[in-house]
Amino acid sequence: MSKNINSIKKVEGETLKTFQEELPSQYFSHKSESEYRDYVKNAEFVYRELFKFPPQMFRGAELIDFGAGTGENTVYLANWGAKCTLVEMNPLAQNISKEVFKKYTKNFDDHKFILSSIFDYNPTDGKQYDIVHCRGVLSHTAANEVAFSKIAKLVKPGGFLIFGDPNKAGGFQNMLQRFAVYHFASTPDEMADVSEFLFKEDIDRSVKFIPRTRRAIIFDRWVIQSQDDPSVTEVMSWMSNNGLRSYSAYPSFMLPLLGDSAHHKPKFDPTLISNPGVLAELVWMLQTDSDSEAFPKFTSGLNPFATAFANLTSYVANLNKNTKIDAGRFQELSQALAESSESLDFFQPLRDKLLQALKEADEFVGLVEESDLKNVRNFIENTKVLFRGACGVRHADFIAYKPTEDIK
Repeated sequence: MSKNINSIKKVEGETLKTFQEELPSQYFSHKSESEYRDYVKNAEFVYRELFKFPPQMFRGAELIDFGAGTGENTVYLANWGAKCTLVEMNPLAQNISKEVFKKYTKNFDDHKFILSSIFDYNPTDGKQYDIVHCRGVLSHTAANEVAFSKIAKLVKPGGFLIFGDPNKAGGFQNMLQRFAVYHFASTPDEMADVSEFLFKEDIDRSVKFIPRTRRAIIFDRWVIQSQDDPSVTEVMSWMSNNGLRSYSAYPSFMLPLLGDSAHHKPKFDPTLISNPGVLAELVWMLQTDSDSEAFPKFTSGLNPFATAFANLTSYVANLNKNTKIDAGRFQELSQALAESSESLDFFQPLRDKLLQALKEADEFVGLVEESDLKNVRNFIENTKVLFRGACGVRHADFIAYKPTEDIK
């Protein structure tokens, strides 16, 4: 391994100790079956609509899940038809995963449970899988790129990798939160108390959308010490270096600037350009409101352009030999579109938000260093961007496939 094995094992031990004290992946196993059904219903939407990887793509697939935790994000994949191997280093979590599979699957004996870290998992049979699944795991290792390469080798040609982790830019606000927590606390219990005092609203929001305990959220976000989140560019590089091609991602990070015909050759892979996701990552970094609130506001400035654009393109639509075009009317519509193009500068609100966030971040860091906990809390209560609402988009998922041959 390119990374020092002692460092890898040290971080593994620290991570295991933290997550044995508070399991981060218990969502419905301690609740009723109705919570399970609600959780699966949401998962179906996520895989079908967001990942573009519908449940039927798991039917008959051999799947291995690394860092499977309590199995609560694997069991529905089994019920969609996958034969699963769950690799998990925490015996407490694995015990729960076995109970979850016994309770919610009809074919428990078809699945395997292996107690191992990613780095210790060294099968000798050379087996590869239709689907390799690993979400919310590699950021907690001391060598995420090495771990990615290891799991990527287990993808069959023609198979898929489903990989997710917090994003470096999307987690910017979370890192500032960690800075404050560690400044004012040193033990897990102290960290939990400081987190509740400074970031209560953020925890409230997480509890509302993710069915975990407050303490599990705190341990997963602030107590855990290894949180090495990759950027979009890093993930795309890892894929390319391991012979994988991007299939889909959520949230999407590509700008709508592609226009090649499906028949165009040679094929262009936009994920291989420099910094393909930087604008998306800026949005993730500054995320405060939900998309249903933020997106209409962000795009409302485009309405005059959209109207002028539709008027011009509709005027010449379905043109045939009997169509008459009035030059004066055409020029009038063309001029209206040209004038409305000023609204294409719709990134200005995003820039304004960035400048406000940076101003607040600078002041926040200074206040933390002054070591007055109440002053920091008072400052947080009056920020306009920093630590408001979502506090950034932390997690991003990427689906990749291993080509059987290159398409030119």
